[in-house]
Order: sequence, then structure tokens, then C-alpha cells
Amino acid sequence: MNTKNTLKVTILCVLTSFLMKAQHNCNETLSLFAENVKSKRFAEASPQLKYLRENCAQLNYVIYARGEKVLDHELKQASDKKQAALALIQLYKDRLKFFPEKTKKGSFLPKIGALMMKYDISTVSEQYKWFDDAFTQDKEHFRNPLNLYYYFELYYKMYQSGAHGVSLENLIEKYEMLKEKLTVEKERTPKNKGAIEKLSNNMNVLIEKETTCETLLPMFRKKFQTNATNVDWLRKAAGQLDAKGCGEDILFIEMVEAIDAAEPNANSKWYLYKIHYRKGNFAKAQQYFEAYLALETDGAKKAAILNKEGKKAEKAGQKSKARSYYLKAAKAHPTSGRAYLNLARLYGSSANECGTDDFSKRAIYWKAAETARKAGKVDNSVKSEANSLVVSYMQSAPSKTDIFNEGYKGGEKIDMKCWVGGTVTVPKL
Repeated sequence: MNTKNTLKVTILCVLTSFLMKAQHNCNETLSLFAENVKSKRFAEASPQLKYLRENCAQLNYVIYARGEKVLDHELKQASDKKQAALALIQLYKDRLKFFPEKTKKGSFLPKIGALMMKYDISTVSEQYKWFDDAFTQDKEHFRNPLNLYYYFELYYKMYQSGAHGVSLENLIEKYEMLKEKLTVEKERTPKNKGAIEKLSNNMNVLIEKETTCETLLPMFRKKFQTNATNVDWLRKAAGQLDAKGCGEDILFIEMVEAIDAAEPNANSKWYLYKIHYRKGNFAKAQQYFEAYLALETDGAKKAAILNKEGKKAEKAGQKSKARSYYLKAAKAHPTSGRAYLNLARLYGSSANECGTDDFSKRAIYWKAAETARKAGKVDNSVKSEANSLVVSYMQSAPSKTDIFNEGYKGGEKIDMKCWVGGTVTVPKL
């Protein structure tokens, strides 16, 4: 072997020895470092962390996982918080660079953004970008509720400044997106429910400052024509106007009518009924109400609404109309006795409106009692209430003595010459 080759072999051996020694030093330092962190000997761990990051940066992700604890401790103790925060931020960046497969962006990018916010590092838009990158690149692992709130808060500041091209519509879209995400996180971690609801309320406070009828109506008016058949957009926009109490504006009505035209259903008909009734357009309201009844397939829901409308008519003195609603409610939900109870009370309140003398006037209580009995037969949940009404009405109805004195034997029909119409049967003696 000549001198030149000998030199090459010597150099190679030296390098190999050096690398092996360096590798040994890295492994040994890492072992000591991990033990010091585990034992919370952060003062001893700090120089070891510095050595590992300068000489063995890609050796093991434990350098960064344990290193976070060291630098977090130093941040708490530091007099210069900003510099300590910058050191921790750089550690996160290095972990993302060297061990991306063990570093979820959705978890670590917001940590950087949160540190920048807390210690006033960089601009609002640069702080925001860390959260936005986390949400767009790894939404699944962006789970920290507080960081989700920070994400919205920064976007709100950008909107307020007017220098970042964030429109009110952009702000609303971001709000809805993050409210949905917070709802997902609340379901995923029920133990954080209270904290998440508080953060959601804080978001509500911010958005409510900006979303008023005065700001929403002109914004949606500009976009209405191009979205007149976009049902998703219409529902969101109409929902926001309704939530803000803008439901009396013509734009809101036009939106609901557009939804109904595109996808007619029971809900849209019911909503339009309420709108036109409230505005005094009673003929049009009634058309929508009849359309609602034709489309509603949920018998219990339909019966509840019919009972409610019956009460409204009864209060207005429209007893015949009220009876019609109660009978329709009973037909819509045959196993519910509520409609029959309402009808029984309606009859029971009309003694002085039917008949020509005391006997014929009081005869309506038999009809009221009969209707109350029917309520108890079809629905056990109202049986006790129904039985009480039967007893009360029978006490008010003509007695057996009254029936005998009037010359009845039982089974005869007495005409109800009033709004009730039809007849009532005299009980057998």
C-alpha cells in the first residue's frame, strides 16, 4: 500500500472514530437529558438540550417532546418573556421540520400562534396565519377550544382594521365554521362542555357587535338576486336575519318565499303563514296554513299546531272555527286526547249560548262530558284530567229528576240551536 492510500485509510478511520464517538455522546446526552426532564431537573437539562439541538438535531423526536417541557419551564421563570417565547417557538418549528410525521400541524401550529399573541410577537395577520394553516391543513387535530377562539378573535381584529380585505360576509362565514367546529369538540370531549360554551358565547359577543339589521340587510340585498335559487345560501341568510329580529323586512319575506318556491315543504309554508298573519295579510296567511296542513306528515306536530290555532280562535270568540281546528287535531293524532279535552271545555263554556230554557241550555254539559270521556278513552295520559271534567260537567247537567220532570224517558235528541249545531242525547233514566 503506497503512502497516498495509507493516508486515505487513516483519515477514514479517524472520521469513523469521530462519528462513532459523536454518536455515542449524542445517545448518552439524550439519555441523561430525558432522565433530568423526567425528574424535573430543568437546570441540568437545559445545556443538554442545547447540545442535542446543535449536534444531534435529527437524532430523536424526544429531544423536542421533552425539550418543550424545559423551555416552557424557562418561559415561566424568565424575566424576558418575549425572548423565552421565541426560543419555544423555534423548538416547535424545528420539531415540525425534523419530525413532521410525529408532529400534528393542527396541534402545534396553533401553539406558535398563541405564543405570538400572548407575547406580542409579529403582526396580527402573521399570527393569524399560523391558526389558519392549522385549520386548513389539519382541521382534525386542531382541537384546542381556546386556540379555536383565538383563530376567530384574530380574524375579527383583521376585519375591524379594514386593512386585510375581510368583509362582513367573510366574518360571518368564519364564525359559522368555527361554531360548528366547537360543537364537534364539545361532543367529542363532554368534560370541556362548560369551557367551550363560554368561548362560544365570547364569539357571539364579537359577532353580535357587527351583525345588525342595518349591516345585514344591505349586504344580503346585494347578493339576493344572484342567490335567488341557492337554497343553502337563502337558508343561512334568512336564519341570520331572523336571529337578529329582521323578520319584518321585505327582504326576509322574499327570501323565505324563494326557499318555498325552490323547495316547498311544510316548514316553509308554516313560516310564511306566521309572517303574513303577523303582518295582517290574513287571506294569504290562511292559504299558507292550508298548504302547511296538506304537507305536514308528522301527526303529533300537526295536532299541536291545530290545537294552538284552536285556542287562538277561541280567545277571539270564534268558537265554530275553534271547534273545526280541534276536530282536525283529533283526526291528525287520534291517540292524543288533548284535542278532545279542548273541545269538551269549549262546549262546557257555552251553556248560555244554546237552548231556550234552563234545561235545554244545561243539556250541552252532556255533550261536554261525552267529549271528555272520549279523551280519556283514547289517551291514558289525560285520563285523570278527563275524568275530573266528566264529574264536573255531569254535576252541572240536568239531573234525573230534571229529566223526569221535563217528561223525558232517555234517548231523546235535543237540538243544539247555536254554533254547536247537531243534537245531544238525553241519558236514560
